[in-house]
Amino acid sequence: PMALHAQTITASITGTVTDPSGASIPTAKVTATNSGTNVSFTTSANNEGIYTFPFLPVGPYSVTVESQGFKKSVVGPFKLEVNQIARVDVKLEIGEATQTVEVKDVAPVLQTESTSTGDSISSAKLTSLPLNGRNFVSLTLLMPGAVSPNPSGMNSRFGARPYVNGNREQTNNFLLDGVDVNDSIDNRVGYSPNVDALEEVKVLTGNAAAEFGNAGGATVMLSLKSGTNQFHGNVFEFLRNNKLDANGFFRNRNVSTAQRTGFKRNIFGGTLGGPIVRNKAFFFVDYEGTLQRADGPSSASVAPAAWRNGDLSQFPNNIVDPANNNTPFPGKQIPRSRFSPVATALYGNPSLYPLPNQAGVGPLGVSGNYAGSSASKQDNHQADAKVDYRLSDKDNLMGRWSIGRFDSIGSAAALPVFMTSGQAGPTQSAVINWNRTISPTIVNEARVAYSRVVINDIAVDWSGQLGADGNAKFGIPGGQPFAGLSAVGLGGGLSGIGSAATISNTADNKFIYYNNMTIQKGKHLLKVGAQFMRYQQNRYYAGNNGALGLFRYTGTYTGLDHSDFLLDQLNSKGRGAATGTWGHRFWRSALFFQDDFKATRTLTINLGLRWEYMQPIYEVADRQVNVNTFTGSLITPGSGEFGRALYKGYPLQFMPRFGFAWTPGMFNNKMVVRGGYAYQSFMEGTGANLRLPLNPPLFVETDFTYDPRTPGSIRTGFSDVTTANVTLNMPRPAGVAVPQLQGRAWDLDLRPQTTQQVNFTLEYLLDNATSISAGYVSQKGTHLVAPVEANQPLPGTGPFSTWAPINSRRPLINVLPNLGNIARTESSATMDYHSLQVTGRRRFASGLDFIAAYTLGKTLTDNLGYYGSGFT
Repeated sequence: PMALHAQTITASITGTVTDPSGASIPTAKVTATNSGTNVSFTTSANNEGIYTFPFLPVGPYSVTVESQGFKKSVVGPFKLEVNQIARVDVKLEIGEATQTVEVKDVAPVLQTESTSTGDSISSAKLTSLPLNGRNFVSLTLLMPGAVSPNPSGMNSRFGARPYVNGNREQTNNFLLDGVDVNDSIDNRVGYSPNVDALEEVKVLTGNAAAEFGNAGGATVMLSLKSGTNQFHGNVFEFLRNNKLDANGFFRNRNVSTAQRTGFKRNIFGGTLGGPIVRNKAFFFVDYEGTLQRADGPSSASVAPAAWRNGDLSQFPNNIVDPANNNTPFPGKQIPRSRFSPVATALYGNPSLYPLPNQAGVGPLGVSGNYAGSSASKQDNHQADAKVDYRLSDKDNLMGRWSIGRFDSIGSAAALPVFMTSGQAGPTQSAVINWNRTISPTIVNEARVAYSRVVINDIAVDWSGQLGADGNAKFGIPGGQPFAGLSAVGLGGGLSGIGSAATISNTADNKFIYYNNMTIQKGKHLLKVGAQFMRYQQNRYYAGNNGALGLFRYTGTYTGLDHSDFLLDQLNSKGRGAATGTWGHRFWRSALFFQDDFKATRTLTINLGLRWEYMQPIYEVADRQVNVNTFTGSLITPGSGEFGRALYKGYPLQFMPRFGFAWTPGMFNNKMVVRGGYAYQSFMEGTGANLRLPLNPPLFVETDFTYDPRTPGSIRTGFSDVTTANVTLNMPRPAGVAVPQLQGRAWDLDLRPQTTQQVNFTLEYLLDNATSISAGYVSQKGTHLVAPVEANQPLPGTGPFSTWAPINSRRPLINVLPNLGNIARTESSATMDYHSLQVTGRRRFASGLDFIAAYTLGKTLTDNLGYYGSGFT
C-alpha cells in the first residue's frame, strides 16, 4: 500500500504490584529477564504500583519483583510475542526478602490491555504446519476475517495477498523487523523470509493503536529470531518430486494422462544462532535456497486441416465477403489466395503450428485438440544476518541485513508460436534499532532502515524459432524490440499466438526514519512518536498493450472472427511504448500520540490520535502530464496550483482512536470485554499502469479500434498507430487518420482512503491455557480508489448505420483530438463490512497450540479497485 506504518518489532510487559490486601506497593523493584540471553531490564513501580517494560525483544521472559518487608516473587517463564502488551500482576507475600515465591504457568492468555484485533503465528506453527513452497503468507488465512478468492495463489512468491475484514488486497503491509518489504507500486510482497528463521508472525487486522497507520487491511509483522547464550540452529532439506507425489484423481481416470507430470523441488538451507559475548552480544544467520523444475502436458486449440484450407462449413454463421458487397461465400469456402500473410505463414508452417493430434471438445470440437508439453524453472536464494548488542544497562542495539534473489521462467510451452514469461526479483533490507532507557519511566526507541525491492517481468521466446524477426516471418512489418511475435487473436475458439509482452522493471527504494518514546506517568502509559519514509519508485512499464503489441479480430466485418482473421479484416490493434521509464518521489510523514489509561485495576482506556501527510507524488524529472477530464485541459508540472505532482495534497489526515478493555470482577478475572473505534486514513496505491508519466508525449501507448465499416489491416503492422511526437492536443492533419491515444488522469482533488473500524469482543478464559472469544467486527470505507474509464464515445442518434465514427463521438474530441479512452483514477468508491468472528485457542504444555476460527461476514462495495477480485 501507499501507507506509512509504525514498525513495532518489540513487545511490552505491564502490571500492578500489590500487597495481600490489594493495596499498591510503590517503588517495588521489578526486573524482566530474557531467559534465552540472560539480559535483564529493571524498573520500579510508580505511586499507583504500576510498572511497564516497553520495547522488549520478543522471547521467553520471567518477571521478578522485590520490596522491603515482602518475599521476592518470580513469575514465569512465559513467551512474549510481537506487539503484545502482556499483563503480569504480582501480589507479594509478607516475609523476608531472602525468601522466594515462584509462580509458574502464567502465560498471559487474555488480551486485557488493547482493543486491537488479530493474532500471532508462532515459530512452531510456521515450521510444523504444511506450507506448500514454505510461504508464510498462506497462514494469514488462519486469521478471523481473512479470505482469498484464489487460495492456491497464496503460495506464489509475489501473489500472496489476503483480503482482510472486507478490505482490498493492496491494503495489507508486510514488515520484517519493522522494515517495509513491499513493492509499494503494485503492493506485492518483495521478500518472504525463511520460515525457520522467523520467531513469530503477528497479524494485526484492525483497531490498531495510533502508532499504526494501516488502512484497515492486515499489518503483518515478521520478527526474525535472535541469538541466545546457547548455540542453536538447524539444517533442512525438503524434497518433493513426481516419484513421491500422488497422481491427481482426474488424471488417473484417463489412461492417456495416468503418467505423473514431471516435478522436482528442493528447498534446503539452515539457521545458526548463538553468543558473540555471553550475556551481551548475540548473532543469528540463516540461508534458504529453492530449486524447482516442472514439466508436464499442456494443451492448445489449433486450427484443423479444413480450416487451414479455407473450409469453414463447420461454422453455423453466415460468412460474408466484404470485398463483394457482403455477399456470402459459397459453401463458406474462402480461397487460400485471399488469406492474410499471417494466416498464410502460420498455416504453411506445421513445425511452428502443427495440426491437431487428439480429439477436441466443445461445439466445434477444437478446444484442446493439440497435446503438447510445458516446462518451468525457478531458483531462489536468500539469507539474513542479525546482531543484538547490549551496549549498557540503558542501551540495546539491533542490526539486521537481508538479501535475496528470485528467478522464475517458463522454459517451454505447448506450441513454438506461444511465448512464455519470466520474473526476476533481487531484494535487500537493512535496519538498525536503538532502545534507550532515559529514566525508569521514560524509554525511547529509534530506528533507521532501508529497503529495496526489484521485480522484473519479461517475455520469452522459449523455442528460439520466432527470433528477433518473428513479426517479419509472419508478414508483419515494422521491426520489434526483442525476439518473439506480437499477439494475434485467431478467433473460432482457437488459441491466440504470440504475446503482447507486457514487460516491466520495478526498483522500489524506501528510506525509513522512526522514533517512539514511551512515558509511564501515574496511571497513564503515554506514547509519542514520529515516522518519516522516503519513497523512490523507479519503473519501466511497456503498457497494457505490451512492447510487442496485439491484433484483434472480432467478426465485425465477415460475421465470424476466424474468417476476419483469414481475410485480415482487423477490428483493433494496439502497442505499448519503449519510453515508459519514470521515477516517482515523495515523503510520507506521521505524528502520533497514544494514552493507555488504567482507569481502574479492571478497566483500561485506549486513546490515540494520529496525523499523516503523504506528499503529492511528483516525477523526478517532471516527465508527467495530467488531464482534466471535464474540460480537456492539460496540466503540466509547475502550472497553476498543482505544482509538480499535478494534483492537490490532502493535509487533514487526522485519525482518532478509542477503545476500552474491561475485566469484570464478578468473573474472577476470567472474562474481558473489549470495544473500540478507529478512524484510519491513507493514500491507496494505484498500481503501475495508471500513473501520470504514462501520458503522451512522454509515453505513447496506442489502442485503435477501426470503424465497423472500415477494417484495419495487419499488413501495415503498427505504422498507422505509431505516434512519435504526437501530443494529446495536436491538431489532426486534414485527411490523415490519427489513432486514438490511451490517456491517464488523476482526480485533481484525489483524497486518501478512509476506513472506520469498530469491534466489540467478549473473551473468556476456560482454564489457564484455553480461551474463547466472540466479537462483532465492522468496517466502513469511503474515498477508496476507483479506476474508471472516461472519454467514452457517446451514442449516436438515429439508425446505427448513420452514426458518426467512434472517435468523433468522444466528448473531448474538439479539445484533445488524439485522445481515446482515459483511465481515470478517482477516490469515489465505498465499502461496508459486517461480521461475527469467533476464535477458540488452547496452548498445551508440550508446546502444541490449537486455534479454531470462524467468520460469518458480508462485504458490499461499488468498486473492486485496481487489483480487485470478486467473491471475497
